[in-house]
Amino acid sequence: MKQLQGFFLASGMLFLTLGTVDTQGVITNYVVNLDAPPELRWIKVVEDYKEIVKFAHSVIRSYVPENLIPLVEEIGADIDNYIKQPYATEMRGIAKALNCSLGDVVLVNLIYDISAFCTSIVSQDDHGQIWHSRNLDYDFGDMLRNITIHVDFNSQGQTVYSAITYAGYIGILSGQKPMAFSITVDERDQGSIFENILLAILDKKAVPMSFLVRDTLANQPDFESAIKHLSTTDTVSSVYFILAGVNPGEGAVITKERLETIDIWRLDPDQGRWFVVETNYDHWTTPPPSDDRRDPANKAMTRLGQQNINKVSLFAVMSVQPVLNNHTTYTVIMSPAQPQLMQAWIRNCS
Repeated sequence: MKQLQGFFLASGMLFLTLGTVDTQGVITNYVVNLDAPPELRWIKVVEDYKEIVKFAHSVIRSYVPENLIPLVEEIGADIDNYIKQPYATEMRGIAKALNCSLGDVVLVNLIYDISAFCTSIVSQDDHGQIWHSRNLDYDFGDMLRNITIHVDFNSQGQTVYSAITYAGYIGILSGQKPMAFSITVDERDQGSIFENILLAILDKKAVPMSFLVRDTLANQPDFESAIKHLSTTDTVSSVYFILAGVNPGEGAVITKERLETIDIWRLDPDQGRWFVVETNYDHWTTPPPSDDRRDPANKAMTRLGQQNINKVSLFAVMSVQPVLNNHTTYTVIMSPAQPQLMQAWIRNCS
């Protein structure tokens, strides 16, 4: 009874801080059949969102400096030489279904990797269950809310991994492998610009982060294997990988430069670290006052308490402003040990 009272007290305190929040919109579920030819896997998604996705392409293209467009077109023109399979063929199929240039599809699948502002939290409840919460923010959030989808990637009739993503985007920034681990990606702004990322791909020196996450979900069997793979693979820019597993203590934030990992920050419940919060700044530094989502998230989790963690209470934490803000496109809650709990909500904060 005391625990129940504590939950309602903590949740009530959190909801008092929300302000005006509209959690409207149902996220549509899709199945991508990994046994199908890659060029056909996304046809249903693209057909359902064709006009919106084409509009999104035009908006996103306008964000890119004009002098860099030829680099994008070069990658698109020789995509098999620059982008690994099955991603090259999947993007070719999307371009054909949309009747648009392959360069535009490549552009969209790269720019999402480098323009996201996010908050990710991994926590362990008092029963040892690991939870993973995430808000994904974009400057063009109004547009992306309309193409947010849940995708189960299936093979032989079974879900291999799942993701919350955007129609027309084949990488993964928020994903879960059932009974194994979950991953979210947060941008790490260390001066890497779009030109450097394009050049890295053209030089074949690294892979986009979202493709690396999808590879990891597809091929790595467990939490520690995922940590090793993500921390030892070259990426196109600096990044934070946030992971949750299925066993007590399995939670971590990987802080990564392009060519090396500089820190792995793990849960340590025995020492009182039962949750970790990552936004877009190194956890050992102070976030700028103009973008301090970390401190409100830390305070909300501390107020909540380890004994009160569940999907409802974590949604409340992710709804505390400015963790939730007018750029937030969706919130997702995951717990890999109970994969059926994975749920996402389109967010609209005003």
